[in-house]
Amino acid sequence: MAKNPINKNSMKKLFDTVSPMGPDAADKFVRELLKAGDERRRDAEKIIAEVVAASRKSAEHFNDAVQREVAKQLTKAIKRIDHLDKRVETLTRSLEATRAVLVATAAKSVAETVAKRKTAASTATSTAAPAKKATAKKAPAKKAPVKKAPAKKLVAKNAPIEKASPKKNSAQPAPTDTTSA
Repeated sequence: MAKNPINKNSMKKLFDTVSPMGPDAADKFVRELLKAGDERRRDAEKIIAEVVAASRKSAEHFNDAVQREVAKQLTKAIKRIDHLDKRVETLTRSLEATRAVLVATAAKSVAETVAKRKTAASTATSTAAPAKKATAKKAPAKKAPVKKAPAKKLVAKNAPIEKASPKKNSAQPAPTDTTSA
């Protein structure tokens, strides 16, 4: 900021005049001080306007830089998502092809097994010995618990032996064979 020559003169006149001023001199002195104040105020307003303009320009540059960076990052993210989408589609097609091959292989294996069994059955019926069928193993059936008969009484040697008559047990049904089921 340039130094104001009027301001120097005003201060010089103030120091030079030690004696009281006349009304015209005082009026002139006050006008010079106001003029210097107005120039300082204009200088301050000019500086403020420059700072505001620089701040606005800086904010615009920052805003543009942020927008460019966000656009750049979004572009990268979109490319990555597109790549992943293509990869998922490729893997899905590969999985479907593998599944189709596995189903075809399983069907072929089942058909071959059925054909082998048919040929084995036809050759077995043509020979004299019957063919053994493969049976699936079954879990053993649970058997009913065995009831113990009451203990026989010991007969004293001197006592006469009585012949026991057969008892009818109509309350209990006859035991059935559960192992044949």
